[in-house]
Amino acid sequence: MLIPLPSPPRAEKSSKLPSAVQLLIAANILVFACQLYYWHYRGLNLSLHFGVIPQRISEFILVFPQLPDLSRPTLITSLFLHDTYNLQGGFVHLIGNMLYLSAFGPNLENAIGRMKFFFFYLLCGVSATLLYVVFHYNSDVPLIGASGAIAGVMGAHLFARPKSRIRCLFLIYIVSLPAIVVLVPWILVQLFNFVYLSSQDAAVAWLAHIGGFLAGIFLIGKFQMSWRPPRKHETANSLNHTYSNSNVPLMKIGR
Repeated sequence: MLIPLPSPPRAEKSSKLPSAVQLLIAANILVFACQLYYWHYRGLNLSLHFGVIPQRISEFILVFPQLPDLSRPTLITSLFLHDTYNLQGGFVHLIGNMLYLSAFGPNLENAIGRMKFFFFYLLCGVSATLLYVVFHYNSDVPLIGASGAIAGVMGAHLFARPKSRIRCLFLIYIVSLPAIVVLVPWILVQLFNFVYLSSQDAAVAWLAHIGGFLAGIFLIGKFQMSWRPPRKHETANSLNHTYSNSNVPLMKIGR
């Protein structure tokens, strides 16, 4: 089994500010700690208040599918919640999500920038949630977790940089593998589970994972990616342009 590990980009820009990936990981851990506090000391399940309950946000329309209410803040808050009812499963869910985010997030953030990465992350998460709600509009079970948003990051990474290396733990060894080797089996597992386990009332929203992954592939082209290195003629033109421009401020033309 491959377990992805933090894989910072090679050409990471130095900055005193924490990266978007680091802030998102910290936010997820902090929210999970709050969930544990309210669950164990006050008997309050925050998932019921801040998770997405499809039945509550669906509007009745005489056509299929029913359309969700996009004004609900739970579309965002649910992305930072993890299961505290099944504590062991919640820890595994949180740790797994954060490992995948730390493995695939830095490359994407480095390419599109911190603020764009935040927006892209949230947009993928909301898209994954909406796809799930459309097909489970009558469900009263809260939908929570960062998996849909992180699946979007993974889909974007697969589409843009399938050959970039990702550090993984395999048994007791740390190996570096192309992203496509890690991601293709992952999405195949999601598809398999969706087909064969969705009808068994599984606790995992496999459709949200698939929706987030597809949203990442579709949306990444809209975020002005700069993944590929410049071609030789582009580099030459850029150098010539820089050279010609650099001479202009050094010259004073006049009489």
